[in-house]
Amino acid sequence: MEEGVWGYLLPVDQKSSITTLRKRNACPLPRGLENFGKDGGNRQSKKGKGKDFEAEEEAYEETKLQGVASGGYLIGRHPECDLIIEDPIISNRHCLIFTENKGGDTIAIVEDLSSNGTFVNEGVIGRNKRRELKDLDEITVMDKARFIFRYPKNRDTSGFLQQYTLLEKLGKGHFAEVFLCVEKATGQRYAVKIFTKQPGVEERSKTDGLQQEIAVLMGVSHPNMLCLKDTFDEHNAVYLVLELAAEGELFNCIVLKQKLTEEETRKVFIQLFQGVKYLHDRGIVHRDIKPENILLTDKDLHVKLADFGLAKIIGEESFTTTLCGTPSYVAPEILEDSRHRRYTRAVDVWSLGVVLYICLCGFPPFSDELYSKENPYTLTQQIKTGRFDYPSPYWDSVGDPALDLIDRMLTVDVDKRYTIDDCLEHPWTTQRALNPNDSTDGLVGGIANLDFSKRKMARERTLLSSINDVKITRVIEIEPDKDPVKVYIKNPNSKAPQNRINQRLPPTTNGNTIMAKGKKGGPKKEETPSQNRGPTEFMGLGGKGDQELFGEESIYSKADV
Repeated sequence: MEEGVWGYLLPVDQKSSITTLRKRNACPLPRGLENFGKDGGNRQSKKGKGKDFEAEEEAYEETKLQGVASGGYLIGRHPECDLIIEDPIISNRHCLIFTENKGGDTIAIVEDLSSNGTFVNEGVIGRNKRRELKDLDEITVMDKARFIFRYPKNRDTSGFLQQYTLLEKLGKGHFAEVFLCVEKATGQRYAVKIFTKQPGVEERSKTDGLQQEIAVLMGVSHPNMLCLKDTFDEHNAVYLVLELAAEGELFNCIVLKQKLTEEETRKVFIQLFQGVKYLHDRGIVHRDIKPENILLTDKDLHVKLADFGLAKIIGEESFTTTLCGTPSYVAPEILEDSRHRRYTRAVDVWSLGVVLYICLCGFPPFSDELYSKENPYTLTQQIKTGRFDYPSPYWDSVGDPALDLIDRMLTVDVDKRYTIDDCLEHPWTTQRALNPNDSTDGLVGGIANLDFSKRKMARERTLLSSINDVKITRVIEIEPDKDPVKVYIKNPNSKAPQNRINQRLPPTTNGNTIMAKGKKGGPKKEETPSQNRGPTEFMGLGGKGDQELFGEESIYSKADV
Protein backbone atom coordinates (compact mmCIF):
# COMPACT_ATOMS: atom_id res chain seq x y z
CA MET A 1 0.00 0.00 0.00
CA GLU A 2 1.30 3.46 -0.91
CA GLU A 3 1.92 5.74 2.06
CA GLY A 4 -1.06 7.95 2.90
CA VAL A 5 -3.54 6.11 0.64
CA TRP A 6 -6.91 5.44 2.30
CA GLY A 7 -9.08 4.44 -0.64
CA TYR A 8 -9.74 4.12 -4.36
CA LEU A 9 -12.62 5.11 -6.66
CA LEU A 10 -12.97 2.67 -9.55
CA PRO A 11 -15.19 3.97 -12.39
CA VAL A 12 -17.83 1.40 -13.38
CA ASP A 13 -17.84 2.50 -17.03
CA GLN A 14 -14.02 2.19 -17.16
CA LYS A 15 -13.91 5.29 -19.40
CA SER A 16 -12.00 7.29 -16.81
CA SER A 17 -9.01 6.37 -14.70
CA ILE A 18 -8.92 5.12 -11.11
CA THR A 19 -8.83 7.89 -8.51
CA THR A 20 -6.44 7.25 -5.62
CA LEU A 21 -7.56 8.89 -2.39
CA ARG A 22 -4.65 10.12 -0.26
CA LYS A 23 -4.29 12.13 2.89
CA ARG A 24 -3.33 15.65 1.97
CA ASN A 25 -2.62 18.93 3.71
CA ALA A 26 -5.53 21.36 3.39
CA CYS A 27 -3.88 24.37 5.05
CA PRO A 28 -3.09 27.15 2.54
CA LEU A 29 -0.57 29.66 3.80
CA PRO A 30 -1.97 33.09 4.73
CA ARG A 31 -1.47 35.83 2.22
CA GLY A 32 0.74 38.71 3.30
CA LEU A 33 -1.42 41.63 4.36
CA GLU A 34 0.99 44.06 2.77
CA ASN A 35 0.28 42.43 -0.62
CA PHE A 36 -3.51 42.37 -0.38
CA GLY A 37 -5.12 43.75 -3.48
CA LYS A 38 -1.90 43.85 -5.49
CA ASP A 39 -0.98 41.95 -8.65
CA GLY A 40 2.54 42.91 -9.59
CA GLY A 41 1.65 46.34 -8.22
CA ASN A 42 -0.68 47.03 -11.14
CA ARG A 43 -4.07 45.66 -10.17
CA GLN A 44 -6.66 48.36 -9.61
CA SER A 45 -10.33 48.39 -8.82
CA LYS A 46 -12.82 48.30 -11.64
CA LYS A 47 -14.38 51.42 -10.12
CA GLY A 48 -11.26 53.56 -9.83
CA LYS A 49 -7.98 53.65 -7.98
CA GLY A 50 -7.75 51.41 -4.98
CA LYS A 51 -7.33 47.79 -4.09
CA ASP A 52 -9.64 45.28 -5.77
CA PHE A 53 -10.16 42.61 -3.14
CA GLU A 54 -13.10 41.04 -4.96
CA ALA A 55 -10.93 40.44 -8.02
CA GLU A 56 -8.17 39.08 -5.80
CA GLU A 57 -10.53 36.54 -4.28
CA GLU A 58 -11.77 35.56 -7.75
CA ALA A 59 -8.14 35.07 -8.80
CA TYR A 60 -7.69 32.77 -5.83
CA GLU A 61 -10.70 30.81 -7.06
CA GLU A 62 -8.92 30.25 -10.37
CA THR A 63 -5.54 29.29 -9.00
CA LYS A 64 -6.54 27.63 -5.70
CA LEU A 65 -3.22 28.88 -4.34
CA GLN A 66 -1.14 26.73 -6.69
CA GLY A 67 -3.36 23.71 -6.42
CA VAL A 68 -3.84 23.39 -2.64
CA ALA A 69 -6.99 21.30 -2.34
CA SER A 70 -9.34 20.61 0.54
CA GLY A 71 -8.78 17.65 2.86
CA GLY A 72 -11.68 15.77 1.28
CA TYR A 73 -12.29 14.83 -2.36
CA LEU A 74 -15.05 16.75 -4.13
CA ILE A 75 -17.19 15.44 -6.99
CA GLY A 76 -19.25 17.96 -8.99
CA ARG A 77 -19.14 20.35 -11.90
CA HIS A 78 -17.20 23.19 -10.24
CA PRO A 79 -13.66 23.58 -11.66
CA GLU A 80 -12.14 23.08 -8.18
CA CYS A 81 -13.62 19.57 -7.85
CA ASP A 82 -11.30 16.57 -7.91
CA LEU A 83 -13.69 14.69 -10.19
CA ILE A 84 -15.50 17.05 -12.57
CA ILE A 85 -18.79 15.94 -14.13
CA GLU A 86 -20.00 18.55 -16.61
CA ASP A 87 -23.76 18.17 -16.64
CA PRO A 88 -26.43 20.70 -15.57
CA ILE A 89 -28.18 18.25 -13.25
CA ILE A 90 -24.96 17.79 -11.27
CA SER A 91 -24.44 20.28 -8.43
CA ASN A 92 -21.33 22.46 -8.34
CA ARG A 93 -20.25 20.54 -5.24
CA HIS A 94 -22.26 17.35 -5.50
CA CYS A 95 -20.67 15.16 -2.85
CA LEU A 96 -17.61 15.01 -0.64
CA ILE A 97 -15.57 11.91 0.24
CA PHE A 98 -13.19 12.15 3.17
CA THR A 99 -11.62 10.02 5.86
CA GLU A 100 -11.98 9.74 9.63
CA ASN A 101 -10.28 7.63 12.25
CA LYS A 102 -12.89 5.60 14.11
CA GLY A 103 -12.18 3.02 16.77
CA GLY A 104 -8.57 2.80 15.63
CA ASP A 105 -9.51 2.21 11.97
CA THR A 106 -9.36 4.63 9.06
CA ILE A 107 -12.85 4.83 7.53
CA ALA A 108 -14.22 6.66 4.51
CA ILE A 109 -17.26 8.95 4.68
CA VAL A 110 -19.38 10.28 1.81
CA GLU A 111 -21.41 13.45 2.43
CA ASP A 112 -24.23 14.43 0.05
CA LEU A 113 -24.06 18.16 -0.80
CA SER A 114 -26.40 18.03 -3.78
CA SER A 115 -29.94 19.06 -4.65
CA ASN A 116 -30.64 16.01 -6.83
CA GLY A 117 -29.08 13.29 -4.74
CA THR A 118 -26.04 11.10 -4.21
CA PHE A 119 -26.65 7.35 -3.93
CA VAL A 120 -24.81 4.50 -2.22
CA ASN A 121 -25.89 1.04 -3.36
CA GLU A 122 -28.93 2.70 -5.02
CA GLY A 123 -30.09 4.28 -1.76
CA VAL A 124 -30.14 8.08 -1.57
CA ILE A 125 -28.04 9.60 1.21
CA GLY A 126 -29.94 12.88 1.56
CA ARG A 127 -28.70 16.43 1.43
CA ASN A 128 -26.27 17.38 4.23
CA LYS A 129 -26.29 13.77 5.42
CA ARG A 130 -23.40 11.33 5.47
CA ARG A 131 -22.76 7.62 5.20
CA GLU A 132 -19.82 5.47 6.16
CA LEU A 133 -18.48 3.60 3.13
CA LYS A 134 -17.88 -0.13 3.16
CA ASP A 135 -15.51 -1.93 0.85
CA LEU A 136 -17.11 -2.48 -2.61
CA ASP A 137 -19.89 0.09 -2.01
CA GLU A 138 -21.19 1.62 -5.25
CA ILE A 139 -21.46 5.42 -5.34
CA THR A 140 -23.79 6.87 -7.98
CA VAL A 141 -23.84 10.55 -8.95
CA MET A 142 -27.28 10.71 -10.56
CA ASP A 143 -26.99 8.62 -13.72
CA LYS A 144 -23.88 10.44 -14.89
CA ALA A 145 -21.16 8.59 -13.00
CA ARG A 146 -20.80 5.40 -10.96
CA PHE A 147 -17.85 4.36 -8.84
CA ILE A 148 -16.89 1.35 -6.76
CA PHE A 149 -15.16 2.32 -3.54
CA ARG A 150 -12.28 0.11 -2.37
CA TYR A 151 -10.19 0.26 0.77
CA PRO A 152 -6.46 -0.56 0.52
CA LYS A 153 -5.55 -4.14 1.36
CA ASN A 154 -3.78 -2.99 4.52
CA ARG A 155 -5.72 -0.22 6.23
CA ASP A 156 -4.16 2.13 8.77
CA THR A 157 -5.05 1.24 12.34
CA SER A 158 -3.99 3.72 14.99
CA GLY A 159 -5.59 6.00 17.54
CA PHE A 160 -4.95 9.63 18.37
CA LEU A 161 -2.37 8.93 21.08
CA GLN A 162 -0.42 6.66 18.74
CA GLN A 163 0.06 9.53 16.29
CA TYR A 164 0.13 12.56 18.60
CA THR A 165 1.50 13.55 21.99
CA LEU A 166 -0.86 15.60 24.15
CA LEU A 167 0.70 18.72 25.71
CA GLU A 168 -0.66 21.77 27.58
CA LYS A 169 -4.33 22.67 27.89
CA LEU A 170 -5.17 25.81 25.90
CA GLY A 171 -8.82 26.37 26.73
CA LYS A 172 -12.30 25.01 27.29
CA GLY A 173 -15.60 25.53 25.46
CA HIS A 174 -19.22 24.38 25.76
CA PHE A 175 -18.53 20.73 25.02
CA ALA A 176 -14.83 20.51 24.29
CA GLU A 177 -11.40 21.12 25.75
CA VAL A 178 -8.56 22.37 23.57
CA PHE A 179 -4.99 21.15 24.02
CA LEU A 180 -1.67 21.71 22.34
CA CYS A 181 -0.40 18.53 20.69
CA VAL A 182 2.57 17.45 18.59
CA GLU A 183 2.54 15.02 15.68
CA LYS A 184 5.07 12.30 16.48
CA ALA A 185 6.11 11.69 12.88
CA THR A 186 6.88 15.33 12.03
CA GLY A 187 7.23 17.24 15.30
CA GLN A 188 4.63 19.73 14.02
CA ARG A 189 2.44 21.44 16.63
CA TYR A 190 -1.36 21.54 16.35
CA ALA A 191 -4.39 22.30 18.48
CA VAL A 192 -6.66 19.36 19.28
CA LYS A 193 -10.28 19.87 20.27
CA ILE A 194 -11.41 16.95 22.43
CA PHE A 195 -15.13 16.20 22.78
CA THR A 196 -15.68 13.76 25.63
CA LYS A 197 -18.56 11.37 24.98
CA GLN A 198 -21.24 11.36 27.65
CA PRO A 199 -24.44 9.30 27.56
CA GLY A 200 -27.65 11.31 27.41
CA VAL A 201 -30.13 13.04 25.15
CA GLU A 202 -27.65 15.82 24.31
CA GLU A 203 -25.17 13.39 22.76
CA ARG A 204 -26.98 13.10 19.41
CA SER A 205 -27.23 16.86 18.82
CA LYS A 206 -23.58 17.30 19.82
CA THR A 207 -22.55 14.55 17.41
CA ASP A 208 -24.60 16.09 14.61
CA GLY A 209 -22.86 19.43 15.14
CA LEU A 210 -19.47 17.73 15.14
CA GLN A 211 -20.24 15.89 11.92
CA GLN A 212 -21.38 19.14 10.31
CA GLU A 213 -18.18 20.92 11.35
CA ILE A 214 -16.00 18.07 10.06
CA ALA A 215 -17.82 17.91 6.72
CA VAL A 216 -17.56 21.66 6.11
CA LEU A 217 -13.88 21.85 7.06
CA MET A 218 -13.01 18.80 4.95
CA GLY A 219 -14.61 20.48 1.93
CA VAL A 220 -12.96 23.90 2.13
CA SER A 221 -9.46 25.20 1.56
CA HIS A 222 -8.82 28.90 2.10
CA PRO A 223 -6.16 30.98 3.89
CA ASN A 224 -8.83 32.46 6.17
CA MET A 225 -10.55 29.20 7.14
CA LEU A 226 -9.22 27.21 10.10
CA CYS A 227 -7.67 24.01 8.76
CA LEU A 228 -8.79 20.58 9.99
CA LYS A 229 -5.88 18.15 9.70
CA ASP A 230 -7.29 14.94 11.17
CA THR A 231 -10.21 13.44 13.08
CA PHE A 232 -10.39 10.51 15.49
CA ASP A 233 -13.68 9.03 16.67
CA GLU A 234 -12.74 6.82 19.60
CA HIS A 235 -14.62 5.04 22.37
CA ASN A 236 -14.56 7.84 24.94
CA ALA A 237 -13.96 10.96 22.86
CA VAL A 238 -13.79 12.60 19.45
CA TYR A 239 -10.55 14.38 18.55
CA LEU A 240 -10.34 17.18 15.96
CA VAL A 241 -6.73 18.04 15.09
CA LEU A 242 -6.73 21.67 13.97
CA GLU A 243 -4.35 24.32 12.74
CA LEU A 244 -2.80 26.25 15.61
CA ALA A 245 -3.92 29.87 16.15
CA ALA A 246 -1.17 31.25 18.37
CA GLU A 247 -2.80 34.57 19.31
CA GLY A 248 -6.22 33.18 20.24
CA GLU A 249 -9.66 34.74 19.77
CA LEU A 250 -10.32 38.15 18.26
CA PHE A 251 -12.54 38.71 21.30
CA ASN A 252 -9.51 38.55 23.62
CA CYS A 253 -7.66 41.01 21.41
CA ILE A 254 -10.55 43.49 21.55
CA VAL A 255 -10.85 43.23 25.33
CA LEU A 256 -7.11 43.67 25.93
CA LYS A 257 -6.84 46.63 23.54
CA GLN A 258 -10.35 48.05 24.33
CA LYS A 259 -10.87 48.42 20.58
CA LEU A 260 -8.96 48.16 17.30
CA THR A 261 -7.77 51.06 15.20
CA GLU A 262 -9.51 51.63 11.90
CA GLU A 263 -6.47 50.34 10.01
CA GLU A 264 -6.23 47.22 12.18
CA THR A 265 -9.94 46.61 11.68
CA ARG A 266 -9.59 46.98 7.93
CA LYS A 267 -6.80 44.37 7.87
CA VAL A 268 -8.99 41.92 9.76
CA PHE A 269 -12.09 42.52 7.65
CA ILE A 270 -10.39 42.27 4.28
CA GLN A 271 -9.60 38.70 5.28
CA LEU A 272 -13.02 38.00 6.76
CA PHE A 273 -14.80 39.35 3.69
CA GLN A 274 -12.65 37.20 1.40
CA GLY A 275 -13.10 34.12 3.58
CA VAL A 276 -16.87 34.53 3.80
CA LYS A 277 -17.04 35.17 0.04
CA TYR A 278 -15.29 31.83 -0.43
CA LEU A 279 -17.97 30.15 1.71
CA HIS A 280 -20.91 31.97 0.12
CA ASP A 281 -19.70 31.16 -3.39
CA ARG A 282 -19.98 27.50 -2.37
CA GLY A 283 -23.42 27.83 -0.83
CA ILE A 284 -22.12 27.61 2.74
CA VAL A 285 -23.56 29.88 5.45
CA HIS A 286 -21.53 30.02 8.67
CA ARG A 287 -24.46 31.16 10.87
CA ASP A 288 -22.41 31.91 13.99
CA ILE A 289 -19.88 34.63 13.16
CA LYS A 290 -18.71 36.45 16.29
CA PRO A 291 -15.35 37.56 17.76
CA GLU A 292 -15.00 34.29 19.68
CA ASN A 293 -15.09 32.34 16.39
CA ILE A 294 -12.44 34.46 14.67
CA LEU A 295 -8.90 33.34 15.53
CA LEU A 296 -5.62 35.22 15.19
CA THR A 297 -2.69 33.12 13.99
CA ASP A 298 0.03 35.72 14.60
CA LYS A 299 0.78 39.28 15.69
CA ASP A 300 0.31 40.51 12.11
CA LEU A 301 -3.47 40.09 12.39
CA HIS A 302 -3.80 37.11 10.09
CA VAL A 303 -7.22 35.70 10.96
CA LYS A 304 -9.02 32.38 10.54
CA LEU A 305 -12.77 31.84 10.70
CA ALA A 306 -13.47 28.89 13.00
CA ASP A 307 -16.23 26.85 14.67
CA PHE A 308 -18.35 25.53 11.81
CA GLY A 309 -20.65 23.52 14.10
CA LEU A 310 -23.67 25.56 12.98
CA ALA A 311 -22.61 26.02 9.35
CA LYS A 312 -25.12 25.00 6.71
CA ILE A 313 -24.78 24.13 3.05
CA ILE A 314 -27.65 25.68 1.10
CA GLY A 315 -28.62 25.86 -2.56
CA GLU A 316 -28.60 29.00 -4.68
CA GLU A 317 -32.25 29.78 -3.92
CA SER A 318 -32.77 27.73 -0.77
CA PHE A 319 -32.62 28.69 2.86
CA THR A 320 -32.81 27.06 6.25
CA THR A 321 -35.08 27.95 9.14
CA THR A 322 -33.48 26.48 12.25
CA LEU A 323 -33.20 29.02 15.07
CA CYS A 324 -29.54 29.10 16.08
CA GLY A 325 -26.70 31.52 16.56
CA THR A 326 -25.59 33.86 19.33
CA PRO A 327 -28.24 36.44 20.34
CA SER A 328 -26.25 39.67 19.99
CA TYR A 329 -25.08 38.74 16.49
CA VAL A 330 -28.19 37.19 14.90
CA ALA A 331 -29.87 38.93 11.97
CA PRO A 332 -33.41 40.30 12.43
CA GLU A 333 -34.95 37.79 10.04
CA ILE A 334 -33.80 34.98 12.34
CA LEU A 335 -35.87 36.42 15.18
CA GLU A 336 -39.10 36.02 13.21
CA ASP A 337 -41.34 33.06 13.97
CA SER A 338 -40.46 29.85 12.15
CA ARG A 339 -42.93 30.49 9.32
CA HIS A 340 -41.05 33.63 8.26
CA ARG A 341 -37.54 32.76 9.44
CA ARG A 342 -34.95 32.65 6.66
CA TYR A 343 -31.30 31.71 6.77
CA THR A 344 -29.62 33.01 3.65
CA ARG A 345 -26.12 34.30 3.04
CA ALA A 346 -27.36 37.67 4.31
CA VAL A 347 -27.26 36.51 7.95
CA ASP A 348 -23.47 36.28 7.82
CA VAL A 349 -23.22 39.84 6.48
CA TRP A 350 -25.33 41.09 9.40
CA SER A 351 -23.14 39.26 11.93
CA LEU A 352 -20.01 40.67 10.29
CA GLY A 353 -21.55 44.13 10.57
CA VAL A 354 -22.00 43.66 14.32
CA VAL A 355 -18.39 42.48 14.69
CA LEU A 356 -17.16 45.42 12.58
CA TYR A 357 -19.03 47.83 14.87
CA ILE A 358 -17.53 46.21 17.99
CA CYS A 359 -13.97 46.28 16.61
CA LEU A 360 -14.14 50.02 15.96
CA CYS A 361 -15.63 51.15 19.28
CA GLY A 362 -15.30 48.31 21.80
CA PHE A 363 -18.99 47.65 22.53
CA PRO A 364 -21.93 46.13 20.58
CA PRO A 365 -24.55 48.09 18.63
CA PHE A 366 -27.43 46.24 20.30
CA SER A 367 -27.63 45.62 24.02
CA ASP A 368 -30.04 45.40 26.95
CA GLU A 369 -27.86 48.12 28.46
CA LEU A 370 -29.64 50.60 26.17
CA TYR A 371 -33.11 49.90 27.58
CA SER A 372 -34.59 52.92 29.36
CA LYS A 373 -37.83 54.84 29.75
CA GLU A 374 -36.80 57.09 26.86
CA ASN A 375 -35.60 54.12 24.78
CA PRO A 376 -37.98 51.25 25.72
CA TYR A 377 -36.61 48.66 23.31
CA THR A 378 -35.35 45.23 24.29
CA LEU A 379 -32.39 43.58 22.59
CA THR A 380 -34.75 41.71 20.28
CA GLN A 381 -36.65 44.86 19.36
CA GLN A 382 -33.44 46.80 18.72
CA ILE A 383 -32.24 44.11 16.31
CA LYS A 384 -35.57 43.67 14.51
CA THR A 385 -35.88 47.42 13.89
CA GLY A 386 -32.19 48.09 13.24
CA ARG A 387 -32.11 50.61 16.09
CA PHE A 388 -28.51 51.62 16.85
CA ASP A 389 -26.30 54.70 16.74
CA TYR A 390 -22.69 55.85 16.82
CA PRO A 391 -22.47 57.69 20.15
CA SER A 392 -19.91 60.35 20.92
CA PRO A 393 -17.11 60.32 21.93
CA TYR A 394 -16.47 56.70 20.98
CA TRP A 395 -17.06 57.19 17.25
CA ASP A 396 -15.66 60.70 16.82
CA SER A 397 -12.37 59.49 15.30
CA VAL A 398 -13.90 56.92 12.91
CA GLY A 399 -14.34 58.01 9.29
CA ASP A 400 -17.68 58.32 7.50
CA PRO A 401 -17.02 55.44 5.05
CA ALA A 402 -16.84 52.98 7.96
CA LEU A 403 -20.23 54.15 9.25
CA ASP A 404 -21.72 53.91 5.78
CA LEU A 405 -20.51 50.32 5.41
CA ILE A 406 -21.91 49.34 8.81
CA ASP A 407 -25.26 50.96 7.95
CA ARG A 408 -25.43 48.92 4.75
CA MET A 409 -24.48 45.67 6.50
CA LEU A 410 -26.96 46.24 9.35
CA THR A 411 -29.90 46.91 7.04
CA VAL A 412 -33.02 45.11 8.27
CA ASP A 413 -34.43 44.56 4.77
CA VAL A 414 -32.62 41.44 3.51
CA ASP A 415 -33.05 42.46 -0.13
CA LYS A 416 -31.39 45.83 0.50
CA ARG A 417 -28.64 44.55 2.77
CA TYR A 418 -25.14 44.47 1.32
CA THR A 419 -23.81 41.20 -0.08
CA ILE A 420 -20.29 40.06 0.71
CA ASP A 421 -19.21 41.17 -2.79
CA ASP A 422 -20.57 44.65 -2.04
CA CYS A 423 -18.53 44.71 1.18
CA LEU A 424 -15.36 43.88 -0.75
CA GLU A 425 -16.04 46.73 -3.20
CA HIS A 426 -16.96 49.37 -0.62
CA PRO A 427 -14.63 52.42 -0.42
CA TRP A 428 -13.84 51.71 3.24
CA THR A 429 -12.46 48.29 2.28
CA THR A 430 -10.63 49.34 -0.88
CA GLN A 431 -9.63 52.81 0.38
CA ARG A 432 -10.74 54.01 -3.01
CA ALA A 433 -11.36 57.75 -3.37
CA LEU A 434 -14.95 58.62 -4.22
CA ASN A 435 -15.58 60.33 -7.54
CA PRO A 436 -19.10 61.80 -7.87
CA ASN A 437 -18.86 61.54 -11.66
CA ASP A 438 -18.07 57.83 -11.49
CA SER A 439 -20.76 56.67 -9.08
CA THR A 440 -23.38 54.29 -10.42
CA ASP A 441 -24.29 52.51 -7.20
CA GLY A 442 -25.36 55.41 -4.99
CA LEU A 443 -22.30 55.19 -2.74
CA VAL A 444 -21.30 58.82 -3.14
CA GLY A 445 -24.79 60.05 -2.43
CA GLY A 446 -25.22 57.55 0.37
CA ILE A 447 -22.14 58.69 2.24
CA ALA A 448 -22.97 62.33 1.58
CA ASN A 449 -26.42 61.79 3.08
CA LEU A 450 -25.36 59.84 6.17
CA ASP A 451 -27.64 60.33 9.15
CA PHE A 452 -25.21 62.34 11.26
CA SER A 453 -27.73 62.51 14.10
CA LYS A 454 -26.45 59.02 14.93
CA ARG A 455 -23.06 60.62 15.62
CA LYS A 456 -24.34 63.59 17.60
CA MET A 457 -25.88 61.44 20.31
CA ALA A 458 -23.69 61.60 23.41
CA ARG A 459 -24.19 58.40 25.34
CA GLU A 460 -22.12 56.55 27.90
CA ARG A 461 -21.58 52.92 26.91
CA THR A 462 -19.91 50.04 28.69
CA LEU A 463 -16.86 48.68 26.88
CA LEU A 464 -16.35 44.94 26.62
CA SER A 465 -13.01 45.49 28.31
CA SER A 466 -14.80 46.96 31.34
CA ILE A 467 -16.93 43.90 32.05
CA ASN A 468 -14.64 41.11 30.88
CA ASP A 469 -11.53 39.84 32.58
CA VAL A 470 -9.08 38.43 30.03
CA LYS A 471 -5.52 37.58 31.02
CA ILE A 472 -2.60 35.78 29.40
CA THR A 473 -1.68 32.99 31.81
CA ARG A 474 1.12 31.33 29.81
CA VAL A 475 3.23 31.85 26.73
CA ILE A 476 4.37 28.56 25.15
CA GLU A 477 7.36 28.62 22.82
CA ILE A 478 6.80 26.09 20.02
CA GLU A 479 9.35 26.70 17.24
CA PRO A 480 12.13 29.29 16.83
CA ASP A 481 10.64 30.85 13.69
CA LYS A 482 7.00 30.90 14.84
CA ASP A 483 5.03 33.06 17.24
CA PRO A 484 4.61 31.50 20.69
CA VAL A 485 1.18 30.22 21.69
CA LYS A 486 -0.64 32.42 24.19
CA VAL A 487 -2.94 30.76 26.72
CA TYR A 488 -5.78 32.98 27.91
CA ILE A 489 -8.14 32.81 30.85
CA LYS A 490 -11.48 34.56 30.41
CA ASN A 491 -13.84 35.61 33.22
CA PRO A 492 -12.71 32.83 35.59
CA ASN A 493 -15.16 33.75 38.37
CA SER A 494 -18.26 34.48 36.31
CA LYS A 495 -21.33 32.43 35.57
CA ALA A 496 -22.89 32.11 32.14
CA PRO A 497 -25.38 34.95 31.57
CA GLN A 498 -29.02 34.25 31.02
CA ASN A 499 -30.40 33.90 27.51
CA ARG A 500 -32.89 36.74 27.34
CA ILE A 501 -33.28 37.07 23.60
CA ASN A 502 -37.07 37.32 23.88
CA GLN A 503 -37.26 38.73 27.39
CA ARG A 504 -38.61 42.24 27.87
CA LEU A 505 -36.93 44.33 30.55
CA PRO A 506 -39.51 46.61 32.21
CA PRO A 507 -38.47 50.06 33.46
CA THR A 508 -38.59 51.04 37.08
CA THR A 509 -40.63 53.97 38.29
CA ASN A 510 -37.71 56.32 37.74
CA GLY A 511 -37.08 55.08 34.20
CA ASN A 512 -34.05 52.93 34.87
CA THR A 513 -33.89 49.39 33.57
CA ILE A 514 -34.19 46.53 36.01
CA MET A 515 -32.59 43.16 35.72
CA ALA A 516 -34.43 39.86 35.64
CA LYS A 517 -35.37 38.30 38.96
CA GLY A 518 -32.60 36.29 40.51
CA LYS A 519 -32.04 35.72 44.19
CA LYS A 520 -34.66 36.30 46.84
CA GLY A 521 -35.55 39.91 47.29
CA GLY A 522 -37.07 40.59 43.87
CA PRO A 523 -35.78 42.54 40.89
CA LYS A 524 -32.52 44.39 41.05
CA LYS A 525 -32.16 47.89 39.64
CA GLU A 526 -29.61 48.16 36.85
CA GLU A 527 -26.57 50.19 37.78
CA THR A 528 -25.30 53.01 35.61
CA PRO A 529 -22.29 52.38 33.34
CA SER A 530 -20.02 54.35 35.67
CA GLN A 531 -20.70 51.96 38.53
CA ASN A 532 -18.93 48.66 39.12
CA ARG A 533 -20.65 46.33 36.64
CA GLY A 534 -20.82 42.60 37.12
CA PRO A 535 -19.18 40.63 34.29
CA THR A 536 -22.34 38.52 33.81
CA GLU A 537 -24.74 41.43 33.62
CA PHE A 538 -25.37 41.89 29.92
CA MET A 539 -26.30 38.88 27.85
CA GLY A 540 -25.72 40.88 24.68
CA LEU A 541 -22.10 41.81 25.18
CA GLY A 542 -20.52 38.53 24.10
CA GLY A 543 -17.48 36.61 25.16
CA LYS A 544 -19.02 35.17 28.27
CA GLY A 545 -20.21 31.84 26.94
CA ASP A 546 -23.43 33.44 25.67
CA GLN A 547 -26.15 30.83 25.47
CA GLU A 548 -27.15 29.87 21.95
CA LEU A 549 -30.59 30.03 20.42
CA PHE A 550 -32.01 26.57 20.11
CA GLY A 551 -33.60 24.62 17.29
CA GLU A 552 -33.98 21.09 16.10
CA GLU A 553 -30.58 21.23 14.41
CA SER A 554 -28.68 23.21 17.02
CA ILE A 555 -25.67 21.55 18.61
CA TYR A 556 -26.63 23.17 21.91
CA SER A 557 -29.39 21.93 24.17
CA LYS A 558 -31.67 23.67 26.61
CA ALA A 559 -29.98 21.73 29.39
CA ASP A 560 -27.00 24.04 28.99
CA VAL A 561 -28.91 27.18 29.98
